[in-house]
Amino acid sequence: MMFAIGIYYLNGWAMATHPTDRERPEWPPHPDRVFMALASAHFETEGSATEHEALEWLEQQPPPALAVSSFHARSCPTSYVPVNDVAIPRFGKMKASPAQVKAGLSVLPEFRLRQPRQFPVAIPENPVMYLIWPEAHLPTTHRQALEYLCRKVTYVGHSASLVQMWIEDHPPAATLEPITVEQGRGRYRLRVTPAGRLAYLGKQFKAGLRPTPSLWRGYDEPRQEPPPPSEPHTVFDTDIVILRRLDGPSFGLETTLQLTEALRGAVMAACPPPIPEWISGHTTDGSRSELPHLACFPLAHIGREHADGHLLGLAMALPRAATTIERRQCLRDLLYEAYGEPRAIELTLGRIGTWRLALEDRESRPVALVQETWTSAPPYPPAKRWATVTPIVLDRHPKSKDSEQYWVEAETTVRQSCRRIGLPEPADVVLSPVSMFVGIPHVRGFPLMQRKTGGNLHHTHAIITFPESVRGPVFLGAGRYRGYGVCRPFRHGGDDPS
Repeated sequence: MMFAIGIYYLNGWAMATHPTDRERPEWPPHPDRVFMALASAHFETEGSATEHEALEWLEQQPPPALAVSSFHARSCPTSYVPVNDVAIPRFGKMKASPAQVKAGLSVLPEFRLRQPRQFPVAIPENPVMYLIWPEAHLPTTHRQALEYLCRKVTYVGHSASLVQMWIEDHPPAATLEPITVEQGRGRYRLRVTPAGRLAYLGKQFKAGLRPTPSLWRGYDEPRQEPPPPSEPHTVFDTDIVILRRLDGPSFGLETTLQLTEALRGAVMAACPPPIPEWISGHTTDGSRSELPHLACFPLAHIGREHADGHLLGLAMALPRAATTIERRQCLRDLLYEAYGEPRAIELTLGRIGTWRLALEDRESRPVALVQETWTSAPPYPPAKRWATVTPIVLDRHPKSKDSEQYWVEAETTVRQSCRRIGLPEPADVVLSPVSMFVGIPHVRGFPLMQRKTGGNLHHTHAIITFPESVRGPVFLGAGRYRGYGVCRPFRHGGDDPS
């Protein structure tokens, strides 16, 4: 019930350009690139009907798993190469003008225009890799056709990237597997082959046109069922949804309430009815929910030298109680287009402008757009000390008029906020008008939240030390679902998230 396609890079390296970055090599090779190499061998050799049927069967299979090694990239100097697609001018019987003569000469190799090109190369530790279909049963007729097609393929990617391909029944264990939306976003995003791809490639081949890329699919290392957390953790899941800003005005943390309210509105609009309590924060009768629900919060450039607190995006934290099926049903239409591309989410913010966001899917990303920065989830160690990025809104207003007693009451409220989200009683709480992280405004720079009955709710920055290390994300106080009370692990003076 298993078969694989083995690929041996004969030169020890793979030359192929990543579809989103012309200066970066593509590794691992995307499954659709391998399928296009098979289809190209079929069309160029005027392959048989059995080959065509085998490729149609292959495109119907689910995305394959991959067995690939790590790699390093070779430096990518710029080369200047002749332009290949230069049209030959036609003059008929008319006498050619000097300009036409120049155009005619331009098609000759010595006169052809040259354009800058990069040829990025990946050098894998092991030049052999496999595409694995673990549940597929390969019919005998298709096997023979695919074996013959594999022998026809001479390169994958650039024509200098020479390969040998074959059908393999006993491949090594997969190192990357396709993942579903409910499982997360994946470390890699690879192009995979949809049904109907072969017919499309055939039309492009006959027309002499370059094919467009196919569907994206998330890939990640094989997942083991995670053991229950051994450290104290909050009611929020560590698998937070990171959204990066695509375009729009540059904002600071002061705009947190406007942005998180707009994001929450977008989630509600995209969620199919009935909207569950863990999304809306309200019960079926419209009253306020007492259960943990969706929290939206800002992702800012902080905690580094010269950090200025500008926002790189927003994030959503989901309650642990929400099942993977519920998450898929509620968030898929918000995050993804029909064919798996991340969807641009537009937030209309009134007078201050419009923001466009999309799921963060880049392999290399800023610290603020890394999940573990905010959650201290593995492979990061748990943290004992956490400091506020946005101020904690006090659930209860201290009533004492004595200054010292006022802050004692405020500290008690913060301690209660920790217990409310599942954390132990803090060993120490220090309240302050300023954050411990570089780049965060004074507490007066944050707009006050309002009571529903009228009046302002007070807020404060804090640094909180627990008696033992804990996992996040940590959101405290009355504004925890709206982006206030967001904390981050505070290590090494706040400049090192790990």
